[in-house]
Amino acid sequence: MVAYYSADQGTSWQTSRLPRALNSDLYPSGSPTVVSDNHGSFYYAYTTNGTDVAGNLSDSSGDIGIAYSTDGGKTWQNKTAIDNNLVLSGHPEDVFITVDNSPVSLDQDRVYIVWDQFYSNVDSEINNGGLYIAWSDDKANTWKGMVFLGKSDDYQEVKTGKNGEIYVTCSDSLGIGHQLFVSTNFGASFSKPGELIAGFNSYPSYATDTEFTLLKGVLGFAAFPYISFDVDLTSNRIYTVYGDYVADAAALYYRYSDNNGSTWSDPVGIQQLSSSDRFDPWVAVDQKTHETYTMFYSSDSDPNNILVAPYRIRIRDSAEQMLNTAFNPLFVENAGNGMPYIGDHTYCDAFDSLFVGVWTQNRSGRTDGDVYAFVSTQQQKNGVDQPFVIHSQSTWLSAPYPNPSNGKNISLRYYTPHATQINFDLFDVTGRLVKHLGGQSVEEGSYSGEFDISNTPTGTYLIRMTTNDGAVSQKLIIP
Repeated sequence: MVAYYSADQGTSWQTSRLPRALNSDLYPSGSPTVVSDNHGSFYYAYTTNGTDVAGNLSDSSGDIGIAYSTDGGKTWQNKTAIDNNLVLSGHPEDVFITVDNSPVSLDQDRVYIVWDQFYSNVDSEINNGGLYIAWSDDKANTWKGMVFLGKSDDYQEVKTGKNGEIYVTCSDSLGIGHQLFVSTNFGASFSKPGELIAGFNSYPSYATDTEFTLLKGVLGFAAFPYISFDVDLTSNRIYTVYGDYVADAAALYYRYSDNNGSTWSDPVGIQQLSSSDRFDPWVAVDQKTHETYTMFYSSDSDPNNILVAPYRIRIRDSAEQMLNTAFNPLFVENAGNGMPYIGDHTYCDAFDSLFVGVWTQNRSGRTDGDVYAFVSTQQQKNGVDQPFVIHSQSTWLSAPYPNPSNGKNISLRYYTPHATQINFDLFDVTGRLVKHLGGQSVEEGSYSGEFDISNTPTGTYLIRMTTNDGAVSQKLIIP
């Protein structure tokens, strides 16, 4: 497993490697989630699986691995796995981790993990599968709880409230709807408030490895109506965004609760084009400014509904309305490759007006599963910044910014999957070298830089980035 970290507000990203799982018979298999505490330490949770006689990953056994970092994600050490003695059979899926970061909570710094214990055998899944929660009071060295919350639950998140309340949401894979579990006694007991957050309206089935039931037929998207939420630790308001299927389109709705989920505000649809799909939301509360954001995939920008792009929307309490503050979307081609699928989730976080969003994209002519990120700094929180790659199997170069240029300097973001010598050159449309812009030796990672193009005549140019793996180019217009 790998982690990506940035120490300069997203200007550049580096890769760090997690240690092998403590149990040498188990191998990392997915569901990575990362969370920080108030002291600047990070926890990284992920699923592990055993292998069958042929050496392939198996559903018969597994655990949740935990890694810990105190230096901003540069180095990691193993912590005790959740089910270290493999008391539970089957294997975990859809792991989510959080830390109680409320300054007034009696359980501040407690670490919580929720997951779905999954069984490939139908009878075992019916009898033993479901939603579990565990917690640690000593920085993931030992674990308590292992509480079973309910049957057939999936796509879960856990967050804590102002006074240490524990909230768990899930979307029931059997079509019951979006549920909330609450504990107000630090995990001694959990209850479901009176009503579902929302039900499902005939949402198409989630994609499997062998069959895709899509939102828009053969050229559509494989998705599930996830629910996501976060809690404002000052007001203890729970904000949630969830998926539904209305009028042949995947839609997203917003609600909030001020009483631990006992009652909810009326659902408000996040406005979309009539024929487009919106799905896979993530929600984050900026605990300093108290602004709330949701990030999701959408086909709004494509009238044919066969391309998808990531968006973000800021939710303002003062007007109780959705304000689109989406960054410039990058289209994703999901048709024609036999796998019209872009990943389980988007992710986002925010603090002190710094917004970070992360998503995966399967892009035409590129490797599947590239990891993209967007960072909106304090100075740019109301503006538009450029998404960039933080992980890929191939070299990547962003479009220059600004473009058309101001005739002085341009900014480029670029990524290399290997350590390499890298050079930047400016060519005119005939292929003549106009100017060498610079070069350096870099390690694997994502970078950005400013380049001087002053005294370059008006015209259309190509910026070429050359590495040991080859060359990639982007067009630049100087008016």
